[in-house]
Amino acid sequence: MKQPEQNTGANARVTDNEFLKLASRAVSATSDLGPVSVDPDVAEAMGAIDEPALSLDDALDSHFDGEDPTAIEEVKGHG
Repeated sequence: MKQPEQNTGANARVTDNEFLKLASRAVSATSDLGPVSVDPDVAEAMGAIDEPALSLDDALDSHFDGEDPTAIEEVKGHG
């Protein structure tokens, strides 16, 4: 496998791929201290996904695993 040539001095450059790897390591190390703002491109390189938030109704429904807790009381004769 061919090794990339080393650029040093005034002509040193970092490729996009190398930058994302270095930035990912920096975010990982810094996040040990608390929350960190992350550039979207770096977050994507780290495997982050964009997921929309739940609506209020969906969030409330998620607490009941699809079962209505009041229906159980009615079946037992307590409702």
